[in-house]
Amino acid sequence: MKKPYVFINCAMSLDGKIASPAGNQVRISCDEDIKRMYKLRNKADAVLVGINTVLSDNPKLTVKSKYVRDPAQPVRIVLDTKCKTPEDSLVVNNVSKTYIIVGKKCEKKYKKNVEIIETKTKNGLIDLHDFLSKIYEKDIRILMVEGGSTVITNFLKEKLVDDLYIYVGSMLIGGKNSPSLLRDEILKINLNLVETKKIGTGVLLHYKI
Repeated sequence: MKKPYVFINCAMSLDGKIASPAGNQVRISCDEDIKRMYKLRNKADAVLVGINTVLSDNPKLTVKSKYVRDPAQPVRIVLDTKCKTPEDSLVVNNVSKTYIIVGKKCEKKYKKNVEIIETKTKNGLIDLHDFLSKIYEKDIRILMVEGGSTVITNFLKEKLVDDLYIYVGSMLIGGKNSPSLLRDEILKINLNLVETKKIGTGVLLHYKI
């Protein structure tokens, strides 16, 4: 199967949490790491999140000119099995093209810059192998995956990740119900640590898989 180069970029607290107990976004990265993230995003052909991130955070998934001069806006991709992406969400604005990846026919009417791509499903989720094959055909060669936990877990579980960047912020979030970097299941994936770097108040860990 031909697929893009896939890398995950994420941030977590010292106790492995990525959001508040209510599932709300928590700023974990410092300014320096946010700048690093935007530079990575600018180099990618596409940046991906799952529908839960869209519904909870309403991200734009664009590159800010504050951090990157003359940004090349990547394609935005939402894994959205049941086509729940709101027609007025920021991820479908006209700043760049957006692919919404669904598991069934979608009747919603989005702007012209939005394309619906129907794929196979696996265990009620998007079949990532089928999805990656289809976006490769659309000339996506570098894919940046930003999460959340369901998306990150599935990419790792299916062994479709080439590089993993984890920024560990100097904070503790706690809470039994706070979302973690991974879903509550055993993966047992061996990682090869290739770089550690202090960025601001936290540490960046770079792994090859």
